[in-house]
Amino acid sequence: MVVAFLGCMGSIKENKCLLMSFFILLLIILLAEVTLAILLFVYEQKLNNYVSESLTDSIQRYHTDNSTKAAWDSIQSFLQCCGVNGTSDWAGHPPASCPSGPQVQGCYAKAKLWFHSNFLHIGIITICVCVIQVLGMSFALTLNCQIDKTSQALGL
Repeated sequence: MVVAFLGCMGSIKENKCLLMSFFILLLIILLAEVTLAILLFVYEQKLNNYVSESLTDSIQRYHTDNSTKAAWDSIQSFLQCCGVNGTSDWAGHPPASCPSGPQVQGCYAKAKLWFHSNFLHIGIITICVCVIQVLGMSFALTLNCQIDKTSQALGL
């Protein structure tokens, strides 16, 4: 919100300081996104282990934490799964949000499958966001240069 405000006000007021702040913030965000993508790729196995352990730990808080309960109920209903690795994670007492049946998959495997099957869509959306950021940076620099040229032409 703040970044968009800087870009909008910088362009409306033709303020070079706001435009450069907008450019720098977009650059920082873009670099953070690229860094995060690289780290996710490099540390994929460690991330998988961490997520699995965190999900297993969160099952212990299901009955005491309302936000954890809501999250698990939502995930299990959406993915039609039960627990991290299966119904056995619930120590024989699966919640009502778990689907019934003998071959119910765990949510961890279902979530990985969902991400893998939607990887193309996620990638396209990510690339579109990055392109929009680069365009915003380009427009900010172009307007900044145009302000300089106009100022020089007017002798200001």
